[in-house]
Amino acid sequence: MKSTLDELLQRVNILDVISQYVKLRRTGKNFVGLCPFHKEKTPSFSVSIEKQIYYCFGCHEGGNVINFLMKYERLSFQETLENLASQYGVEINRKESTKRTNSFDALLKLTDYYHSSLKNSKFALQYLEKRGIDRGVIDEFKIGFSDGQGYNMKVFFKDAGIPNDVLLATGILRIKDGDIYDIFRGRVVIPIFDVNKKVIGFGGRTIEKDGFPKYINSPESPIFSKKLSLFGIDKTKKYIAEKDETFIVEGYFDFISLYTSGLKNVVATLGTSVTEEQLSKLRNYTENITLMLDGDEAGIKSALRLIELFSELDINGNMVVLPEGHDPDSFVRKEGIEGVNQIINKKKPILDYFFDYHMDRCGVEKLEGKLVFVRTVMPYIDGIRNGVKKRLYIKRLSELTNVEEHHFWDNVHERKIEPSFIGNDSKNIIGRKVIGVLMSNPDLLENFKRRGVIRYVQDKDIQEVLSIIFNYVEEKKHLEINSFISVLEKEHLKDLVLKSVFDLAECDESEYERVLLDYFKHIERKSIKEEAKKITERLSEAEKRGDEREIMELLQEKRQVLAFIKSNFIK
Repeated sequence: MKSTLDELLQRVNILDVISQYVKLRRTGKNFVGLCPFHKEKTPSFSVSIEKQIYYCFGCHEGGNVINFLMKYERLSFQETLENLASQYGVEINRKESTKRTNSFDALLKLTDYYHSSLKNSKFALQYLEKRGIDRGVIDEFKIGFSDGQGYNMKVFFKDAGIPNDVLLATGILRIKDGDIYDIFRGRVVIPIFDVNKKVIGFGGRTIEKDGFPKYINSPESPIFSKKLSLFGIDKTKKYIAEKDETFIVEGYFDFISLYTSGLKNVVATLGTSVTEEQLSKLRNYTENITLMLDGDEAGIKSALRLIELFSELDINGNMVVLPEGHDPDSFVRKEGIEGVNQIINKKKPILDYFFDYHMDRCGVEKLEGKLVFVRTVMPYIDGIRNGVKKRLYIKRLSELTNVEEHHFWDNVHERKIEPSFIGNDSKNIIGRKVIGVLMSNPDLLENFKRRGVIRYVQDKDIQEVLSIIFNYVEEKKHLEINSFISVLEKEHLKDLVLKSVFDLAECDESEYERVLLDYFKHIERKSIKEEAKKITERLSEAEKRGDEREIMELLQEKRQVLAFIKSNFIK
């Protein structure tokens, strides 16, 4: 009987999963994109549909679909297995299951509880109606309400069918003096979903006029982090990829109002400043990111602080500044989507806003103002990686200050090509090719094993991988790399196997046998030369001792070895 892991690896197409997180394009047999696990400018992240694996040549992260989701979603092996099994209708063997309800189930139960409670709160429904949110939107976003009634929470606690420790571990429900309460009591509650449409946390908005704080979020947990999460990404990721652009707003209601009005390629931070992690996540869908901000001083300053980060991540950053006194929610409700589109048409690169903002404050009409302005903007121009863009901004700076361009170039550093992460491991290239051949064509394993080549392999890692392959095939009677890598406990061996397979991706299958034959000859030649060297050393010792008999025997052995080398390797 197949294990749950084997069945999932056969059913799940790795491309379908990873393309939800990473923008991929086809190159030859594989798909490539920017790695979601480290910063890079040039795509080094590859996905193989044929082998159902991924590998990054930059940071060396790689594996099967399970490994990817564990790393990206920060889940345990068991949680990943259970989530995928649920999505693809695979039954988990009870022996493999943890037999426990996980945090996702607890948060889903809470979502239903809050959503149901909202329908019983006239006050909360009136509040939402005033904000232009009708019953259809309430149901679409699963908006809820925490009534703060301890009795109702006790009933939920009892009837939820979720272990108490799991409910309490969410950090949302707490016990004090024997009473159960939740941190959102008296607030409208908005569930936050991940890209797989799983609830990972909540945002709560007070509906009291003087309620404070106005917004609170779920506590940080293994599945929820404010700096990593983006509200609405579950609904808009496909629109972002299609339009190759996204807009970032700050709040839940900003997002809901824009989305329901027709602006679909939008996401929201959780009431916080935009983080590097959020930008990195969005860059997997598009490199064109526009900030849509409140028209106040604080909103503009918050955006301008991101200039360096946009440059570092090579993002085409733009800004849309709303009229003062408006946020995206209030503006779209007053002016409609037509008004929003008019504002969007006036968007400008974030560095242009930075120029304009500091020109007004520095007063470039005066000498001192020009000096302050140049000192302020030059570090950001220096941070621009794109050479053409940098030249254009220096030209603009020159025009604004009436200072020749070459004076600015004296203080600018030309960017060097970023170094590769890949180490110098050319000595293993032949061994890697062989591993790649054997993983791609297991039928050649028997020939390799029969010739006993493994005993001549001197590279310990290559030798260990080959031994594991032989043992695996002997037990499983087949060899599929996406399941085989699960048995590799040592990360450097997994990296070796994955790199070997991707290195061979564009190799013609007709060359596989030639690669093996060349390796056989290489190993045999190396082994024979080592043997000849040892004979020479022993011969030298025998001559020192004056042992004529051993000298004659060793000379005979050496002649035989040299004859073998001449007849087999010298042409």
